[in-house]
Amino acid sequence: MRIHEIAITSLLALCLGATACDKADDKKADDKKTDDKKADDKKADDKKAEEAKPEEAKPEEAKPEEAAAVEASPEMTAFLGKFDGTDAAVTAALKEFGADETVADDDMGMYTLGEPKVVGKDGDCFTFEAKAGMTIRTYNVCWADGKINKIEDKGMR
Repeated sequence: MRIHEIAITSLLALCLGATACDKADDKKADDKKTDDKKADDKKADDKKAEEAKPEEAKPEEAKPEEAAAVEASPEMTAFLGKFDGTDAAVTAALKEFGADETVADDDMGMYTLGEPKVVGKDGDCFTFEAKAGMTIRTYNVCWADGKINKIEDKGMR
């Protein structure tokens, strides 16, 4: 008889524990819904306040995407054209365009760079940005005689 009492007690404890966990999950879900509703209400209030303001002439701000396009050299265009979002493609492009042991590539080949865009030019040096996962990495690449002669990692944003 004692074994049956232990089994029933254990089963009861297990059920109570599962019920308590379900209630905690339900509370978290309810809290999230409440937070989402508050955020939606705030957005709606902000939108109404924005609409209530009299129209002011807003100065045109230059967005990075709308900035004047930078004319890249044919070599730079071909180099960036190799970037397909894989580190292997970046490494192959570096090798093809002359970045070897004598030119430090600043670890460019270890990133999965894709969607590159030239954003600046200074002489024979071009600054470009490329997506690398969730970030955007910026590099400065300098050219001489159709080959890369310097690479500088400008960081990420």
